Amino acid sequence: MAARKEVSISISSFLFLVVLALSLGSFYRFPRLDSRPMHTDEAILGMKLADYTRTGHFQYDPKDYHGPAIHQVSRFWGGVAGWGDPSTWTESNLRFVSVLCGMALLIVTLLFADLLGRLGTALAMLMSAVSPMMVYYSRYFIMEMQFTLLVAITLGCFWRYSQGGSRRWLLMAGCALGFQHATKETFVINVAAAIAGWMVARVNLSDFRSRRGSGLRLNTYRSKNRASLPTLWVLIPALLVSVISFSGGFRDWHAVQDSLTTYMNYLERSSGSGHEKPWHYYLTLLFWRQDGLTWSEAMIGILGILGMIYSLVGEFKNTSRQAFLVFLSVYTIVLFDIYSLLGYKTPWCILSAQHSLTLLAGAGAGWIWSWMDGRIPRLIYKLVIGVGIYFLCGQSKFAIDEYRADQRNPYVYSHTTTDLLRLISEVKKIAVEKGPDFSAQVINHDFGWPLPWYWRTLPKVGYQATPPEVLDSPVIIVDSDQAATVKAKLEGRGYVERGPYGLRPGNYLTLFVETEHKNQPVMKQADPVSSNPSISAPPETISIAPSLVPAAPVLPALPEVTPPATQP
Repeated sequence: MAARKEVSISISSFLFLVVLALSLGSFYRFPRLDSRPMHTDEAILGMKLADYTRTGHFQYDPKDYHGPAIHQVSRFWGGVAGWGDPSTWTESNLRFVSVLCGMALLIVTLLFADLLGRLGTALAMLMSAVSPMMVYYSRYFIMEMQFTLLVAITLGCFWRYSQGGSRRWLLMAGCALGFQHATKETFVINVAAAIAGWMVARVNLSDFRSRRGSGLRLNTYRSKNRASLPTLWVLIPALLVSVISFSGGFRDWHAVQDSLTTYMNYLERSSGSGHEKPWHYYLTLLFWRQDGLTWSEAMIGILGILGMIYSLVGEFKNTSRQAFLVFLSVYTIVLFDIYSLLGYKTPWCILSAQHSLTLLAGAGAGWIWSWMDGRIPRLIYKLVIGVGIYFLCGQSKFAIDEYRADQRNPYVYSHTTTDLLRLISEVKKIAVEKGPDFSAQVINHDFGWPLPWYWRTLPKVGYQATPPEVLDSPVIIVDSDQAATVKAKLEGRGYVERGPYGLRPGNYLTLFVETEHKNQPVMKQADPVSSNPSISAPPETISIAPSLVPAAPVLPALPEVTPPATQP
């Protein structure tokens, strides 16, 4: 049976759905950004951003760190928003950057309006606005939402150019591509998937050209038979933007070199490095996951598959539209496949693939609408879509509220427990009580992250992985599995034991507080771990600012550490 011609909705209905999508997107993204404790990755990024803001220099480490782009964007926004000194920053300040990227991602959907149709575009925006995965990570200070936004801009610019747009679209696509590299080195996976999609669409559908004569080809020619080489209009700005970002404005050429050699480390760690998951992990994350609650974005997944089918069997007056939908389908499938085959998996890795699937879901929804004749079928269609959106809204509410740091939430990954906030508050009160006599030692296998962020304004706080020889601080925080060793060393010295306090699931801390002040040194720097930290994290992970030293000695010293679950 032949597919039917697309039936468009009215412009007023389209605008209503767009406004609804932006309103719901804002409702779930902006409020109470400080309600969830900082994840290790967020804390590390926050400390690194503070160091970059103070010094103006980003120290890139090809073994452990991602590029400088998120720090450059955050530093710019912090200046615009008047964040002030890093010691005054809040979790809401940092997370607001991701919120802006998440909202911008909704707006970028409009670049695909003539690809998806009015209804498809509006529903793609609406599904992105209330997708619990998109909502949760739009409130999470990691680079993934910025990366997904840049990928969407690149694809949108390519589509606009294919529809007769000027080379300015190629320039913008190139700049976004270069900034992708500076955001997250794994952009090469997206590039590989895009090349695969382009090749399949090009071979089977001949060209991406619209009736206005432009197209996504490796070579086009001007009327005087002179090559214009559109690829150069993409690659040159991409290269420039990447080099400028990594080098800090042509000042650090070693970082540019490291941005290429880093891929040897990624190859070594792609097998898992402590983040191993089965191949179907991302499929369960998208379609069905049950742990206390049922978590599912199956509506997006099913409509996305229908969008892929539509790209093959739909009736298209504009062949470039079909070519791009085929490209987007292959791109999404290859992207999912590559990430599924890699042993290393964290839930946020799949966001860019989930977004392209959502665009296809918009196309699938528009296709189904074109088959709906009569009031009853269309009413049923609206009810089904409405129930699906409502279900996504309910999951988003749970994800950011009751289950915001709960392991039963599939988007929560080795997250800090809300119980840790008790310890943070208690130590701050003790610091006020003891005044200049305050000092603290944190003894934790992962050096207490994210405590360095929360206690960055406290003086004389040191971090060790194991109990040192000297324990002479009035406040000592230690892993529960090392508490017996510390307790034996403190026996008879007037310390009271408190706790335990949850750090992460299965990881607890014990607090020892000296009840009587003694005239002795507050803390000997006998171990390099008591001075400024740096991080050695798994592949695709976040690292920490090695030194954040303001005018007053307010920052803890942090050692070499591999955090339990850091950002890929």
